Amino acid sequence: MPFPPPQTERLHSCDIERIDTAIGIAPDGRAVGSFKHLTLTSAFQPILSLAHRRPVGYEGLLRAFDPDGKAVPPLDVFRLAENDGETTFLDRLCRAVHLHNFLTLPEGDSWIFMNLTPKVVVDGRQYGSFFAELLKRHRFPAHRIVVEIVEEAIHDEALLAEAVDYYKDLGCLVAIDDFGAGHSNFERIWRIAPHIVKLDRSISVQAAAGNRVRRVLPNLVNLIHEAGSLALMEGIETEREALIAMDADIDFVQGYYFARPAGDGIGADACIPLFGGLCDKFKYFVTDEAKDYRQRLTPYLSGFRQAMGLLESGLEVDEACAKFLRQPRTQCCYLLDAEGQQIGDNLDSLHSTTHFDLRFTPLSNAQGANWGRRQYFRQAMNQPGQIQVSNPYLSIATSKMCVTLSVSVTSGTEMRVLCCDLDWS
Repeated sequence: MPFPPPQTERLHSCDIERIDTAIGIAPDGRAVGSFKHLTLTSAFQPILSLAHRRPVGYEGLLRAFDPDGKAVPPLDVFRLAENDGETTFLDRLCRAVHLHNFLTLPEGDSWIFMNLTPKVVVDGRQYGSFFAELLKRHRFPAHRIVVEIVEEAIHDEALLAEAVDYYKDLGCLVAIDDFGAGHSNFERIWRIAPHIVKLDRSISVQAAAGNRVRRVLPNLVNLIHEAGSLALMEGIETEREALIAMDADIDFVQGYYFARPAGDGIGADACIPLFGGLCDKFKYFVTDEAKDYRQRLTPYLSGFRQAMGLLESGLEVDEACAKFLRQPRTQCCYLLDAEGQQIGDNLDSLHSTTHFDLRFTPLSNAQGANWGRRQYFRQAMNQPGQIQVSNPYLSIATSKMCVTLSVSVTSGTEMRVLCCDLDWS
């Protein structure tokens, strides 16, 4: 049931004693907060480690109800705050309610994820201290808190980073929420140096729907790892999205596929059996994709090997590649010297020239270009006679997604690298 709200003038004072006046205990023993005419409580959604195959944390989510018991969306709740003081009060009230209720869950060492808006992180200090006192009052260790900086524009990212250091100094972990949407970008990662980066659900949806985002996702996760952060994929709702997260080397997952938010944490253990079947399906998922990839490449590897043999037998490169250039996905062939410099221009296939994007005309003549820095050239030079296959990428020569086949050969007395770009769009 609703509890009487604090007086409006009191909202401008946000210390822990004022927060206490807006919190009551419901008959079921759970804490509820009161703001304006609304009753506030908590729901918790498990966050699972793919490696450990179990919940390692829970995100505290706001649940609000009007006097008639109708649910009010969290964004609408925060829109009721009329000024910065009220916003800070409401933000702190939510955190206090979440911590009260988290302590009732039988979760001995799990993290609790708490959302903070960047504006409150930066400007909240002028309304007095709060968080350290809250943790001290509940004797709750700071190392079990993950402070989530939610997606929002901020006028001074450097000031945000400075304020975030307060939570790090307390011993909390810091996460960036909704990365890949709105104002969350790599500049915020560089400045804040978060322990965890939560990828926005839109990335998971797009990766499941199309190959372009799917190809980029593992590289994005790798970049996050190299920046010193762990990666969490939120909003996972389907088995396919879960398998894609596993394939991308995501550390943590969260979403309806595993468990919906619940007031008492019920459902967290129910998701554990999912992992056994998911891991089995992942083996087939990866195997099937690798098999499909090999099937698409096989005729081109065979044709490329024939062209390689003809070049080594003494034929000129255009003669050696003539048959190979007639295969449907072949874009072009070209020859590089031992330093990576192109010898002559590209040998284009009919398929490539009929679909050439005229906007890339300045790049069409590759004669004399040097590709020595390309991975496919260096790998070919390091493993003579073995055909190398690149990852898909946008070709600067043809303006299309391509896969490059490369192999080092001896032509006469000179070492050469024969290359071919396959249309992979």
